Amino acid sequence: MDFSFYLSSIKPATLIINRVFSKSLKTFGTCNLVKNYIKNYNQNGFSSMKNIQINNYFRRYYNTDTKKLPNKVSFIITQEDKGIPSPQPIIGTSITAIEQTVDSKYGKKYKLKWPTPPQNVLIIKKPFSDMTADRTFVEVIEWLHETYPNLNIIIESEVAEKFREFPFAYAVSKEQKSEFSRTVDFIITLGGDGTILHTSSLFDQAVPPVISFSMGTLGFLLQFHIGHYQQAISDLIKGDVSLLFRMRLACSLWTAESKRLDIGDLVDLQAMNEVSLHRGRFPNLAVINCFVDDEFLTEAVADGLIVATPTGSTAYSLSAGGPIVHPFVQSLLLTPICPRSLSFRPALIPPTAKVKLEICGEGRLTEVTIDGKKICMLSQGDFLEVKMSSYPIPCVNRVDKGIAWVKDINNLLKWNQGFVNKKHLAYEFFET
Repeated sequence: MDFSFYLSSIKPATLIINRVFSKSLKTFGTCNLVKNYIKNYNQNGFSSMKNIQINNYFRRYYNTDTKKLPNKVSFIITQEDKGIPSPQPIIGTSITAIEQTVDSKYGKKYKLKWPTPPQNVLIIKKPFSDMTADRTFVEVIEWLHETYPNLNIIIESEVAEKFREFPFAYAVSKEQKSEFSRTVDFIITLGGDGTILHTSSLFDQAVPPVISFSMGTLGFLLQFHIGHYQQAISDLIKGDVSLLFRMRLACSLWTAESKRLDIGDLVDLQAMNEVSLHRGRFPNLAVINCFVDDEFLTEAVADGLIVATPTGSTAYSLSAGGPIVHPFVQSLLLTPICPRSLSFRPALIPPTAKVKLEICGEGRLTEVTIDGKKICMLSQGDFLEVKMSSYPIPCVNRVDKGIAWVKDINNLLKWNQGFVNKKHLAYEFFET
């Protein structure tokens, strides 16, 4: 009997091999591990399939010693609008990290230049994908290795476990992800908007330039179609791209005694879209005291509250009735979720402000989520502080003039479009 197998899932101590169509071997390959198990199965059946330790096999096919990776190289940011003097002292100088302050790096685009070629690239793939997405992931890695043999390729260990061996790639475990800040020169994301949000969560400080490719999902953060990956990545490595800096939020959690809640090794949690307080599974409304720069603003009685970035204005905040904000506008959006009072409307707060959301004494347990991920529960007296982060997301822009924001709100949201077809708004979502 002739069976074809692929590695479909891995449990903590057991490797599971499933039967699939023979064409899947073209995607995942037939590594020695799979070949041996196919041979054992054909000879002895499943009785010969013994539990194995993942790491013993995993390390045979990937580099896991990230200490061998060189430090990230420096790059230069130059302003595209030559007629406008730049307020930033870093413009035109060699840097390794991008930081922002109020009124900095907004309202204009910037060009990226590499004094020396980048050496390390991190590839982030969405965790749940179909065969086409998996095949494309393998194709991109193999093309990078063949075209840029001196470029070190880094992938997450969770993704590495699902694919054939790439002896030239570095698989980074969760415990080693602090190495990303030291080593990664730029990032490639393959997936949807959620993949970029996951990328943001990996960096609690400066984020390298990010180039995002759509894997069939339309979204506001997807700059390129996957069919154009070779040209887009080549332009990035050559330094022939423009950057758009997307603001993030820095969030800290505190107890009623003003002691920081333990969130691991992170100083602040970073949010690219939004941070929200929500009543969660409890049927009662949340009661939240809102402060702006330590001045009491209002008592919110609602399902919850959202503090969003301009990027997040087209996400959860928009569904809750918040405004659409241009990504060049530095601001914090305070959006109520199903408030009891009909006069409680969304508000824009200046980027210099610090927003404090405190669970009122009459309130119940309230759930904290950041970019759609549950963080913890806050009880009476606990509070959340939110401010503009010093570390934006530098996204590679796909258009030469302006940004894709106008096209996105018309194509994706059908913003203010009536029943008559408006041909002048019929944009192509991806460039051809």
